[in-house]
Amino acid sequence: MIHIGICDDDKAMQEQIYDIVQHELFKYDDAEYTYFSSGKEVIEAIEGDRFFCDLLLLDIHMPKTDGLSTAKYIRECQVDVDIIFVTISQEHVFDGYTFQAFSYLLKPLDKGRLSEEINRYMIQKSKHTECLHITINGRKEQVFLDRVQYFSGEGRKVLIHQRGKETISFYGKIGDVEAVIKGCHFIRCHQSYLLNQRFIKNYSKTEIELTDGQVIPVSRKYVGNICEILKQEGERV
Repeated sequence: MIHIGICDDDKAMQEQIYDIVQHELFKYDDAEYTYFSSGKEVIEAIEGDRFFCDLLLLDIHMPKTDGLSTAKYIRECQVDVDIIFVTISQEHVFDGYTFQAFSYLLKPLDKGRLSEEINRYMIQKSKHTECLHITINGRKEQVFLDRVQYFSGEGRKVLIHQRGKETISFYGKIGDVEAVIKGCHFIRCHQSYLLNQRFIKNYSKTEIELTDGQVIPVSRKYVGNICEILKQEGERV
């Protein structure tokens, strides 16, 4: 599942972008969409921990908070989202490099051009993102590890807790998952938990707090290894 954000103050343009993107993504993955009418709404979603987009198609010329101010805020806050600027003018094209935009497209929107960029984005994403391949109800699924907050064990099943998405499960063991994704920045803190280091906010010898406020227990068996790894990453007790 990929989460797409569309930020434009023109509802007709939002619908046009959706139609093109949805058509291209159909062959890659299921998608969820969030619509924003201004950069201010994007910023409020980030501040409220309600922003879960993988890709944001962002207009530049909008009232209240424009696209460049929004992109600047996103990069200053180190929000993990790719940006495609969609705008009426070429004058800000070099700002696209400043804010590490994936692409810069002009209005009126060229369907073929946006389709090409969506395809290019998905191809690059699949090349550079570490994945876990699982089977759910006989169907092969691909889980992007950079979106997984943690794995937990429950009986004969492993639950995958993803940022901003529903928890999914498959038959397996935490130990087997740990072996498969070794080297992907996940650490074992408990017999039943395997955490993504990117989502750790604070830790102690008894528990770990994630960036969204969830608290995960730490067992005595793993505490020494956890402290060593997180101190190396510059975390503070």
